[in-house]
Formats: sequence, structure tokens, C-alpha cells
Amino acid sequence: MKALIIVAVSVLLLSLPLGFAQSTGSGKAMPSAVAPSTPGCTGCAASAAASHDAATKPIPGTNETMVVGTVENLIPIGVLTVLGCEKCSAEAVNWALQQGSSFEDVERTLRTVAAMQKLDCFKNQFGPEVNTRMEKPLAAAKEALAQARTRAAK
Repeated sequence: MKALIIVAVSVLLLSLPLGFAQSTGSGKAMPSAVAPSTPGCTGCAASAAASHDAATKPIPGTNETMVVGTVENLIPIGVLTVLGCEKCSAEAVNWALQQGSSFEDVERTLRTVAAMQKLDCFKNQFGPEVNTRMEKPLAAAKEALAQARTRAAK
């Protein structure tokens, strides 16, 4: 059951739109609001993105490393929230911010987990105990994000 929850949260978080512009194939230029901010040709930008995606970072509390990109930073927040650990959920928020995720990405992740928790299919599939177990970790994660924003504003 826990494995199913982890897989469901992981799939949901992987499907988050992260603001990547996609070509429509029409040959029209992208609007400036969605144009890549990296100067240079698109090949150079793709190469830089690929090299960034291949970065490895240590996993807190272990001697292991993992490939870290934007999505990989956010998945632990959802998983630890669903599993019901307040402390771990808050630490996952701080870790994601330390790894370079933006406040907006973390906030969007928390909103997505909260929205998923409210879905009838989620409630029916996993039961009220999972919904109840998620409340405190979700609140702790939101509090950790608020504290991080306050520290950054100083």
C-alpha cells in the first residue's frame, strides 16, 4: 500500500509542468514570455541543461548520492508528506531549496499534494487514515517554506 502511494505521488510530481517551452512545429517564434533565458543557440542551451541534469548531490544523512534536477528535488516532499512524517516533510522542503529549487516550485508542489489529497478517487483508494496522516506533515512543510522565505527576505 505504501509503495502504491509512493508511486502515485512520484508520477503526479513528475507530471508537474515546470515551465518548459515546447515547439509547436509551426515554425513560428516563441513568445518572449516563454523563450529560454539562456543566451546562445538552442543546442548550447540543451547541452547546458543536460549537463545540469546529470549533477549528483549527496542525500542528507547518508553516504549516497543521487542525480538532482528540478523534479528530483520536489518528489521527496510529496512522498514524505504522504508517509506522514512532519519532521521529514519539513526537512525535504529545506533540502529542495538548498538544491536550487525555487520557492515557487516548492509551493506548487505543496499545492499539488494538497489538491491530490482532496480528490475523491484518492480518498476512496487510500482511505481517510492517509488523508488524516497527511495533514500535519503538509502543515509542517508549509511552515518550513514560510520560515525559509522569511530568512531569505532578511
